[in-house]
Amino acid sequence: MNPPHRPQHPPAPPVIGRRALLSAGGALLGWGLLGGMPVRAAGDDAALNRFFAETFAAQADRSPELRTWLGLPGDQSGWDDLSEVALAAEDARLADDLARLRRDFPVASLSPAGRLNRRLWEYQAEERLGEARWRGNAYAADHFNGRHGEIIDLLSTYHPLRDAADAQAWIARVRGIAQPVDQLISTLERRAAQGVIPPRFSVEKSLHAVRNVLIGRPFEPESDVDSGLLSGFRNRLGRTSLPMAEQATLVTAATQALREGFTPAWTRLSAALTHQLEQADDRDGVWKLPQGPDYYRWCLKRHTTLDLEPEMVHALGLQEVRRLQEEMVAVKTRAGFSGDLVAFNQFLRSDPQFYFPNDEDGRAGYLAGARLILDKVKGALEGQFTLKPKAPLEVRRFELYREGSETIARYSPPASDGSRPGIYYVNLSNMKEMPIWQMEVLAFHEGLPGHHMQMALAQEMTGLPEFRRHQTHTAYVEGWGLYSERLPKELGFYEDAYADFGRLSFELWRAIRLVLDTGIHVKKWSRQQAIDYFTSNSAFTAEVAAREVDRYIVYPGQACAYYLGLRKLLELREKAKKELGHAFDIRGFHDTILANGSVPMGVLEQVVDGWIEGRRG
Repeated sequence: MNPPHRPQHPPAPPVIGRRALLSAGGALLGWGLLGGMPVRAAGDDAALNRFFAETFAAQADRSPELRTWLGLPGDQSGWDDLSEVALAAEDARLADDLARLRRDFPVASLSPAGRLNRRLWEYQAEERLGEARWRGNAYAADHFNGRHGEIIDLLSTYHPLRDAADAQAWIARVRGIAQPVDQLISTLERRAAQGVIPPRFSVEKSLHAVRNVLIGRPFEPESDVDSGLLSGFRNRLGRTSLPMAEQATLVTAATQALREGFTPAWTRLSAALTHQLEQADDRDGVWKLPQGPDYYRWCLKRHTTLDLEPEMVHALGLQEVRRLQEEMVAVKTRAGFSGDLVAFNQFLRSDPQFYFPNDEDGRAGYLAGARLILDKVKGALEGQFTLKPKAPLEVRRFELYREGSETIARYSPPASDGSRPGIYYVNLSNMKEMPIWQMEVLAFHEGLPGHHMQMALAQEMTGLPEFRRHQTHTAYVEGWGLYSERLPKELGFYEDAYADFGRLSFELWRAIRLVLDTGIHVKKWSRQQAIDYFTSNSAFTAEVAAREVDRYIVYPGQACAYYLGLRKLLELREKAKKELGHAFDIRGFHDTILANGSVPMGVLEQVVDGWIEGRRG
């Protein structure tokens, strides 16, 4: 449920790209962008692809973290420079590259595929430059996103540990930790001076997560257990073929680097967040920030890729909540429950039959059940897709240090070099938040046919320019996630009425997001007001509602992209079915949606229109 995003996924890299373009899976890219203009020789496309390659290579040269996030070759022992001076220089380079694109590659000189690539690069560049305008309004560190989380994710998950060189690079990164931490502290202080501070609850959660990193050896010398960072390093190193003596030497060096380099830097960060907590208040919406209403409109457009009025989004959410609740009443009746929907929701929240035990056996049972669901649906997708990802998919529990501040699940895409699989993370800190009746829909969204099918496949499309293989537009990514919750229903899943209710509860959840995100950031709803609306209109527990509302508060606009993206995908599918009739092919439709990677919803509509015209021809 998250993107993206850090993946939510790691932070999306600046506009980048390389490799020659070719059609993927038989889908002719950019049919809908022809516009009657002449198509010239492929030489212009080749020059455009060289531009993508050059800008990508330059960005990768400047970003050791980008190389790590995406599994690219090159030195990975350092950290990106995110100082104000460096960010301004990056913005200037991007503006220059955008001007060069527009000057040197006129639309009329390109093939349909080249036009699509040009438009997507341009769109992402414009978005990045717009983001630079609002950078000062973004929270530098909150409980859901932020540099502090990226640093730990990179060290614990993304940095490869395949050999001694990788281990030495990890140790060097730990020794150099002062750079990113001190830059983060400086950003925290600068934005706080402008009144840009997360609400008190979020700072408290961030501080708790930061302090948790310093639990265990070597941060607590008297502890009898390793810290998460040290144990992760030791365990991953143990899976290499390095001799035991060499492994021991590397673990000793890592221990020293954590004690001497990491401890003082992370302690400074803890102190900075403690100070920020003293400054924080309980105002939740971004309306409190400089130019807050305009900032929210930008956030909404950024994540949905659509021009929308917040009031319209709010009204749509209220409408869809009512509609879905009517459907849920019918499923409740099929389950044999005689009470009303509120009573049924309470039954689902409280009856022990719907939950694994809150112990290690229960957690192991949940993981095993999730793997079984994914194995079963994988076999049912044969007639739905021609394109399939090669990367494996694993189901894992979130690392203990971050479970308390995470959402219920998250997908992490694989590395391009195959060193890391796609990972479906589940939050098992409290089994009462992970009901059995939601297991199917959650696995379909995060795993198959959801984010793994989508993101791993995009990375494997070696014919696409690099920037298209890794870029993420929330409405596309999460719209597909919701579409993937619905598709198994058509294939015979959700046979159990409770599981089907779980499917509807997830769709209702995303409709509720339209109400709450706009309610918090435009209508000035309080955190508690939003939690109360969530629990009174769904079967989710108060704990889940609070966790979700806390996310919407610090991530404005993002939660709206899910339902709006789903609506656009369903609209495009119905349009294709209506216009093509018997010529409509579900595999062709799915391949067209996936073969192009993540695109803005307006561009996706043009691509689907092109596919429709091609089927007619």
